[in-house]
Amino acid sequence: MKHTLRILILAVAAAGVAVQAQPTAPVFVQYDGYVKQPNGGYVLAFGYFNQNNVDVTIEPGDANRFAPAPGDRNQPVTFAKGRHRFSCALVVDAGFDGTLQWTVTFAGRTTTTTAKALDPLYELELNSQKRVMAGLDVSGAPRNVCVNRAPMAHAISPLGEPLETLAARAGQALPITGQVEDDGLPRGSRVTIAWKKISGPGDVTFSSPAAASTRATFSAPGDYEIELSASDGEKTTSTRIAVTVS
Repeated sequence: MKHTLRILILAVAAAGVAVQAQPTAPVFVQYDGYVKQPNGGYVLAFGYFNQNNVDVTIEPGDANRFAPAPGDRNQPVTFAKGRHRFSCALVVDAGFDGTLQWTVTFAGRTTTTTAKALDPLYELELNSQKRVMAGLDVSGAPRNVCVNRAPMAHAISPLGEPLETLAARAGQALPITGQVEDDGLPRGSRVTIAWKKISGPGDVTFSSPAAASTRATFSAPGDYEIELSASDGEKTTSTRIAVTVS
């Protein structure tokens, strides 16, 4: 029996079939904080940390719910691996009393966000406020549910800072590190990424035009503008980068 099992394992490996274990690590939900609105209302931001090396799905219900009811407030059901802040932004009116918690159970572990949603310690600082509010029309947004916002897309430096300008040499591949973040909404959607040339005297070839990070090769010297865009099927965002090619 052991000999047969060993042969089977070797055969699977030889065929190049990847065998993945079931995710067994927990998913932690977190309250990121709030943004106070001029009309007295708030935008509440929630996120999560999926400690598995793969994305996991947790359908709305006892294992993925808000309290008080309704438990289903359009929160994400696909939890991408890693830590993700501001994955759920809810707009609440001025009468909100601070009572709202998100609970998720996975791999035998239950986590719940804080019961003190309006504690002044949770008021977000300016940069975080900008991330939460990007692409969010508060006046027209539905209340008390997670609102779909456009993905965030930008090129970053080795230090993780956004880039707006780059320099390159004609005929030589220029590595560009892109970063795309999405809130996982609408449910069941997939984010599509695209690089393209906007302007410039020559051709631009992208090694991976549908990936966040790529290598761009410019056929001739001059000033170029290239664009990284990301779409969740409902909303699209883009960022442009000026490239000087010598």
